[in-house]
Amino acid sequence: MAAVDVHALNRRYQSLRDERSPWDSAYADLALHFSPTKYRSDASSDTTRNPQILNSRLVDSTGVLDMRTLAAGMQGGMTSPARPWFKLTLQDEEALSAPDAGKWLDDVTSRMQAVLHRSNFYNAAHALYSDLGTFGTGLMIEVADWDGLHFFVVNAGEYAIDTNEMNVVDTFFRRINMTARQIIQEFGEEKVPNIVKTAAKYKTGNASTTRFDVIQAVYPRKDRTYGKMTSSNMPFASVYWMLAGTDGQGAPHVLRESGFDEFPAFAPRWDVSGNDVYGRSPAMDVLPDCRMLQSMTTTLLKTLHKNADPPMSVMASLKSVGLDLRPGGENFVDTFDGRPPTAAQPIQQPNAQSIQYTQAAIQDVRQKLHDGLYADLFKMLISNDRRQITATEIEAREQEKMILIGPVVERLQKEFFEPLIQRTFNLMRRYDFIPEPPESISGAPLRIEFVSVLAQAQRLVSTSGIDQFMAFALNMSQAFPQVMDVIDVEYTISDYAEAVGAPKGMLRSSEEIAAIQQAQAEAQQQAAQQQQAMAAAQQVQNLTGAAKNLGQATVGADGQTALEAIIGGMGGL
Repeated sequence: MAAVDVHALNRRYQSLRDERSPWDSAYADLALHFSPTKYRSDASSDTTRNPQILNSRLVDSTGVLDMRTLAAGMQGGMTSPARPWFKLTLQDEEALSAPDAGKWLDDVTSRMQAVLHRSNFYNAAHALYSDLGTFGTGLMIEVADWDGLHFFVVNAGEYAIDTNEMNVVDTFFRRINMTARQIIQEFGEEKVPNIVKTAAKYKTGNASTTRFDVIQAVYPRKDRTYGKMTSSNMPFASVYWMLAGTDGQGAPHVLRESGFDEFPAFAPRWDVSGNDVYGRSPAMDVLPDCRMLQSMTTTLLKTLHKNADPPMSVMASLKSVGLDLRPGGENFVDTFDGRPPTAAQPIQQPNAQSIQYTQAAIQDVRQKLHDGLYADLFKMLISNDRRQITATEIEAREQEKMILIGPVVERLQKEFFEPLIQRTFNLMRRYDFIPEPPESISGAPLRIEFVSVLAQAQRLVSTSGIDQFMAFALNMSQAFPQVMDVIDVEYTISDYAEAVGAPKGMLRSSEEIAAIQQAQAEAQQQAAQQQQAMAAAQQVQNLTGAAKNLGQATVGADGQTALEAIIGGMGGL
């Protein structure tokens, strides 16, 4: 395989950055109003070296707080660490009914959930949801070692992505701002250029403060040698390089070339317009309202300040001695024409009613922000106990908002959750964290089902149909019992369990059901035979008793019994 053309990669990186540049100004404005610390421009290292710690330009934090609610609500409703939110099953329904299939799938699901809990996934997912709500696009990278899984969220502005012919993200470039010490630790001293070695050897401690930009590119590898699974021949290439010049420019210098078996990153988008590479966010929709809110709040604060400390008209005679406006202060003034002395009076004092109107208008704008960022829906998710709230409650309380957020849930399942579970399963299998499947389902393709509160709420319509039909059938069966013969109970129970996300291990396989039904039929047949035998024995016992009675009962003076009389009569015939 030919060596990587790092010059071509660097040119492609610059081209993708140029393609992303129209979004950068929007990202900076969105970050200011909703996520002040989440944007880092890769056009300059200043934002990384001297990140903004406090936001001094906002006067109203409603946008920031609503975005925090959105991120926490999406985590609680879609990937809650307090309850299962996915499960594994099989695409082949017949294979799913094989013995021990359900137990193995439930065991693997539990292992995957445990590994995700031990990793930093849930912290990273919360940050990713904030990026999605603010910028419309997020980037998370998943890697693994013998210690477990590790997740990294790349800040907006520090990465560029590209899509394939299906508009699926399969390429990313990212900038990593690292110190000289970190670069040597990561890549080894023999791999780094002289500028890094020189910075690392300074006696003044510059190895921990001198920073350089390292670029990573991950993309589908085209010039593979199939069957050769070395790190530099994997389906997806991973190349690190840096510009070796003293001014941060110069020729690109390769630090490492390796690869991945599958695309290691997830780049979900909130919504996509046409063939756009980058997504659009709900924060973009309410950005005008958030700007208006800042202006209106600034005006209100000025009005309140003017009302509390209005501009004053002061007597000219007090100019030399000043005016004491402290509580209890004394000012000596002359009186004219017997009128009460007036040292000073407000020139302009806002009307209290106008302040109320302004506050009401501000509340209307805040409500638009709440609605646009789904604050009411997500507050319901995080204000209730996450183990207690059900999809039925969500559907009943926020049905209209669930319809609006439904497409987002579907898109995240395709662009984030399914690739995440597939890669996590593959990584755990490579590191022997997953037991071998039963022979009956070995090689069967897996299928991922999502059982989070929001995912179940989307499927609630199917269970409500089953509930309504069963209630109707039960009512009809009171007058027409044959109605219940129409219903396939086994299929109904299986379909309902799938809709509500019940574990597969709860349902018996077709073979187990057939064996139970056969045993029940044999038991019923045996019971019927025993009952028939008991009835026949009772008849014999009754006949024996009757014959005994005939042999003992006398019917004449000569002491002849009834049985003797019957036999004698038969002989006469």
